Amino acid sequence: MAKELLIRALRGERVEQTPWLPHIGTHAAQLLDVSAERYLQDAELLARGAILCADHYRCDGIPLLDDPQMEAIALGCVPHWSEQGPPSIVSSPLYGLPPEQVIAQFPPLPDETTGRWPTVIAAGARAKPELEERDVALVGIAAGPCTIAYQLRGLALFTDLFRHPESAVALFAYAGQVSAISARIYAEV
Repeated sequence: MAKELLIRALRGERVEQTPWLPHIGTHAAQLLDVSAERYLQDAELLARGAILCADHYRCDGIPLLDDPQMEAIALGCVPHWSEQGPPSIVSSPLYGLPPEQVIAQFPPLPDETTGRWPTVIAAGARAKPELEERDVALVGIAAGPCTIAYQLRGLALFTDLFRHPESAVALFAYAGQVSAISARIYAEV
């Protein structure tokens, strides 16, 4: 019932009560007494963390992972890991390129085998049956095109918007494809 309530609300349907979907970020790592860096790269810890937070917060749905750098890392961006939060991106395949070279240098589109996707898929496979027993929806959170474009291009993205709009438009379209791939992978978990 709770899971169905959340799904109906996310579809924009009118529901009897507002479903509860907490933002857990790396809070589960703290509850498990491990670093965020270790937590975000370990399928067993991700699964345990989602289940623990679902029980702790008695929610209708729980994100498996909330890391806006997930897609960027799958595209070849270099992360700087943190003990207490998600990583930050310190380098990208498109940083520093002249705008006219950006389109030709887009990284290959990600799939289930790139970056941390194998870890996330394994975590979802472990957590989903237990969450279903509790009537809790397992939710995937994909980074949007603006976030992905910024992570790939950095501050130059804003200059590109005005001086090289064709490059920026192509990058946003590419980033939209990446976001759609992430949504599909999460939906299949």
